[in-house]
Amino acid sequence: MEKEPLVKLPWHGHETIESIPSLLETAQEIEITLPSNYNHSLFSLLHPDEPAAQLENIDASGGPELLAEVASVKGLEELSSLIEPLTAALAKVHVLSPPKILITLPASHARNGPG
Repeated sequence: MEKEPLVKLPWHGHETIESIPSLLETAQEIEITLPSNYNHSLFSLLHPDEPAAQLENIDASGGPELLAEVASVKGLEELSSLIEPLTAALAKVHVLSPPKILITLPASHARNGPG
C-alpha cells in the first residue's frame, strides 16, 4: 500500500490525538495545524534565548521527545500521549510557525510489514 504524502489535521484536542495512531501506517507526513494563539507560547518555550522583540518564527526539530516540551503548553498537554507511538514509528517532529507540528515518518517504515 502506498502512503499518503501529507495528511493535514486541524487541532481539535483529543479528537486530533486519537486520529494519529491509525495514520502512522498510511501517511508519510502528518501536519497538525494549531490555533495561531499558540505561536507566542511555543516560541518562548522553544527559543528561550531569543530577544523579546524578535519576530516569533518557530523552527525546532527533533525526535518525539520534542512533544514533551510542546505538551507543557496549556491546552496541548495531550500531545505527550503521542511520544511512545511516534518513537516506535521512528518519527521525526518539526515545530514551525504559523504554529504547526509536522510529523515525518521514515519511508522504510511502511516497507517493514508484509508485502
